[in-house]
Amino acid sequence: MAAGELDPSSGVPLYRQIKDILRTEISDGTADPGTPMTEDRLLERFGVSRAPIRQALKELSSEGYVYRKQGRGTFPVTGPRILRPAHVRTGDLYHYLTESGLHPASIVSDIARVEPPEKMSEVLGIDPAERVLHFTRVISVEGEPLLEARIYIRAPEGFAPTVLELEESGSGFELLERELGIALGRAEHESWATAATAEQSAALGVREGSPLLVIETVFYTTDGRPAGWRSAVHRADQFRYRFVTGR
Repeated sequence: MAAGELDPSSGVPLYRQIKDILRTEISDGTADPGTPMTEDRLLERFGVSRAPIRQALKELSSEGYVYRKQGRGTFPVTGPRILRPAHVRTGDLYHYLTESGLHPASIVSDIARVEPPEKMSEVLGIDPAERVLHFTRVISVEGEPLLEARIYIRAPEGFAPTVLELEESGSGFELLERELGIALGRAEHESWATAATAEQSAALGVREGSPLLVIETVFYTTDGRPAGWRSAVHRADQFRYRFVTGR
């Protein structure tokens, strides 16, 4: 059986075979990102009914391999697709990407002691005149920007990591615990969708107005004190966040 062909005698459902073939072609770059995967084209190619075609496209969409353009059809998603599992701890995304063999890169800039943004002061209940450590981090995967984060950390003036230290560690809070023994106990997240501004589009390599996922996080130490705040903007075409809840 040649690659890219269905095997009706295999016992594997046809929609699963179609899905696996298309997923492989998208992942290895064979699929043309500019050519829509229309049902008619796939019907002609695979010689099956519409039901398995639609099921295959539905699952590929839910897994982030294809997306729909209104009035134009379904298209392959190019670039890496990042699924953040529920077990990845706050601040460990960079390490998770590295361990997954995705070759992330971290670029840190704008390190300074600043007065916190008004929203951070309100959320954390701290004095607006208190100076906190601020920096911006852009994480890329396989050369493609994934997210831009603005981080603010409450820490003694003596805590002054360099750009290299922050880039290599992947987390300012990891350095804080390593150097001063101040450990995080929990984090609270708030998330919503937004459209890319001109500044965000330049940082993340997307068109202005493209959909983005914003995740704002408040960090607390093990004894319940507010430790910092982060606002991270993710490319919606590359990033998925998985979470688990109880009944």
